[in-house]
Amino acid sequence: MLREELEGIYQKAMRVIIGQIDSAIDLIDSKQVEDLMNAIRDAARIYVMGAGRSGLTGKGFAMRLMHLGFTSYVVGETTTPAISDKDLLIVISDSGGRRSSVEMAETAKDGGAKIASITSNQDSLLGKISDLVVVIPKVEKFRDLAPLGTFFEDTTMIFADGIVAELMAILNEDEEDLKKRHTKLE
Repeated sequence: MLREELEGIYQKAMRVIIGQIDSAIDLIDSKQVEDLMNAIRDAARIYVMGAGRSGLTGKGFAMRLMHLGFTSYVVGETTTPAISDKDLLIVISDSGGRRSSVEMAETAKDGGAKIASITSNQDSLLGKISDLVVVIPKVEKFRDLAPLGTFFEDTTMIFADGIVAELMAILNEDEEDLKKRHTKLE
């Protein structure tokens, strides 16, 4: 590909990704979102997991939940305690079919924990075993500008930040409150 043909691709990709996220906002079911926020508020502890880039999104979400004052953990870290029947597991999985995600959800459910999934496939095995599901709309086009699960991961990150903003309002927290809980050891 000639240099002239490459110029502007990153801007086009960014515009397409932003446009798809903007389109998804009105397609996410507000009842599902409300159920997730209630489950977060009701849980003794919150565990978040995902594989690959969904896992990175989950880590960011778990961090913000901690900043809000929730007790949150990332599944797979060596300091993560056993899950119990008072806890919530949030699983982030585009397909809802990744074996590791399904197995973790089954294990947590066997222990009595509530399962929330954030996925683009409500009818997946993960969706079926979850107590509540938030569906992120699936995008099948623009693979040359946003390969693999880019739209899902980016939309989920923005969605999680939106949840954090709403929880801040509900809990009457502001950025200064969150800063007090932010790590000082970095």
